[in-house]
Amino acid sequence: MKHLSQAIRLALCSSLLLPAAHAQTSQSVTLEPITVQTVSWPSSEGSTAYTTPASTSATGMALSAKQTPQAVTVITHQHMRDRDISTLKEALDSTVGVSTRNFDRGRVNYSARGFGIDKYQVDGMNVSLNGTWVTGETTIDTALFDRVEVVRGATGLMTGAGNPSASVNLVRKHADSDTRKTALEGGIGRHGDLKAQIDHSQPINADASVRGRVIASYQGGDTFVERESNKQGTIYGVIDADLTPTTRVSGGISHQRNDQDSAMWGGLPAFFDDGSETNWPTKKNASADWVYWNNRTTNYFLEGKQALGQDWNVSLKANYRDGKGDSKLFYFSGNSVNRADGLGWSPSPGQFNVSSKQSNIQLQADGKFRAWGQEHDVVAGVQHSRLRRQADQWSFDQNLAPASNFFTWNGSYPEPRWTGKDRKVDQTESETGLYAATRVRITDQLAIVGGARLSSWKMSGTSYGSRTDYDAKNVLTPYAGILYDITPEHTLYASYTDIFKVQSERDINNQQLDPIRGANYEIGWKGSFLNDRLHTQASVFQSRQDNLAQADGGNKIRGVTPETQAYYAAKGAKVHGFEIEASGNVTDTVKLGAGYSQWQGKDAQGKAINTTSPEKQLKLFATYDASAITPGLTLGGGIHWQSRTYTSAQHAPTKRSIEYGQNSYAVANVMARYQINDNFSAQLNVENLFNKKYRNQFGFGQYGYGDPRYISATFRYEF
Repeated sequence: MKHLSQAIRLALCSSLLLPAAHAQTSQSVTLEPITVQTVSWPSSEGSTAYTTPASTSATGMALSAKQTPQAVTVITHQHMRDRDISTLKEALDSTVGVSTRNFDRGRVNYSARGFGIDKYQVDGMNVSLNGTWVTGETTIDTALFDRVEVVRGATGLMTGAGNPSASVNLVRKHADSDTRKTALEGGIGRHGDLKAQIDHSQPINADASVRGRVIASYQGGDTFVERESNKQGTIYGVIDADLTPTTRVSGGISHQRNDQDSAMWGGLPAFFDDGSETNWPTKKNASADWVYWNNRTTNYFLEGKQALGQDWNVSLKANYRDGKGDSKLFYFSGNSVNRADGLGWSPSPGQFNVSSKQSNIQLQADGKFRAWGQEHDVVAGVQHSRLRRQADQWSFDQNLAPASNFFTWNGSYPEPRWTGKDRKVDQTESETGLYAATRVRITDQLAIVGGARLSSWKMSGTSYGSRTDYDAKNVLTPYAGILYDITPEHTLYASYTDIFKVQSERDINNQQLDPIRGANYEIGWKGSFLNDRLHTQASVFQSRQDNLAQADGGNKIRGVTPETQAYYAAKGAKVHGFEIEASGNVTDTVKLGAGYSQWQGKDAQGKAINTTSPEKQLKLFATYDASAITPGLTLGGGIHWQSRTYTSAQHAPTKRSIEYGQNSYAVANVMARYQINDNFSAQLNVENLFNKKYRNQFGFGQYGYGDPRYISATFRYEF
């Protein structure tokens, strides 16, 4: 909380003390006819579109998709409503070029262009994703967010350290209404699971210069996995205040809790003892009845924004995230069972407490300037984040009950006697970045985007008894792009973007290896049609990693006891591919969000990388305003197809390496919404319409299934 209080004090000082474009001087009265910029945060809520006019996620500058020299996808409020999207996973499942894969029933992995996505952003501020020690990062409720902006490729300019995959920016909703507005939602799903939401906004004072908004949502009940249940509750409150026409502040708090019972830690065994592959019922659960996996997340945030004249803004943001995880888990240890008796595996329980506290602060100035007869954009800022992660693990009485027949397994297994806990992880991660970028128009048709970030990153602490102290100072990540407008509707672009990732390995002289460098080269075309209501893009890209640590043969680090493997920096993975996308209004009555992505990647030895993520994906969803047939009716549908995914594991009984996975498959989805009157609507969504059985989790010789057919009905009343 110390970092939050400091950030709040800084933000308040900035918002209250910065001059409001000299609004109180006599000069401002004399120049009254000049338009003074009004500060606001744009929203997609007031629109029924599948597009937004601009995004800041790629460069920090508010550029249209057509003027951003990278592939950008925005999942708008209307898109989320049509698809009945309520979680981050569902939003990214709908995003072109992004793949989602369960790590188990409590954690999710995201990837793009062959590399894992290891952080996301909330209002442009970084939140680290750790695949092991989660505290609700992958189960975020999208009820709080206006839209999800995804920039694919290396995004080091705005995100700092990470993989050359994608950045995911969640943009919060604000209290923008100057009248009282309330929306009530209720719904029920196939498994008897329920959901409810209230969203209320209203002015707090007479002139509506101070406004408030509260959102509360709940969803929970049984799932398609037998004995598993999940409950999620979220509450969000925000106050937005216009202190002057040029000064705006916003502050709020959100809290989310997720409670899962009998969730699988791991998956189902992939093999029988003879080496043949298993095919369990979709509902099969390897967990025990006493298992729970709970997460709590609280966010405090504050932002001040000041307009300086007509063309410039300065803003200060602060966020403090407090995440907690509490779990008792049961792991099916092994990758095979005996055909004869269902044995051949062993039980492995675990109890954990996880804490993740992260503070962020960001100061940014952005604006426009005129030179050489053209208008240009510029942004500069500084970001700082600090993350403290701790994890405790309980020990237990090793006199465990034996394994039983997995064919008849029903979760009835005695809970072990827990005997005490130890601090296994205690790490602090900090990052500071200075960034600047500009878009310079050379002519009416030609523009250049350039920028760079200077980052320092540090990790310190311990993990399971080992020190994890390593850092990188003053790492420069450049950004360069060029755009050429062939016509007002068509733009060609090329870009080079960069990112880095610190590695702890050391060379033979005990020197820490330089960070891994992730570079992305991209060329493409973007189009804007129907008065900017339809956006299209096509891109060809190549990504590569350099300075990747490789074992230096049998060499050991000199002067280190005990003997420790030495490493050297080498060329890493290379990925190339292409993406095609269209989003927005195809006609006045048809909205479309669709795209195809394809990539292929190999490591330095020529082996395929990230084979558990599909190399090819087709995602399509469209809605049709059928009011001409039946007033108030909207129909929609789509398909999600992806190519084969696979991995390999050493078969425990035979010690053979066996490949297993999921062949290519397609899932169809449909929806219908009927606007009963101006206030009341009913919506039906069917996911996986044809009840396709498929796997979306692989690892350690185990797998898990994706959701079978799911039907939900939602009723919405607005007044």
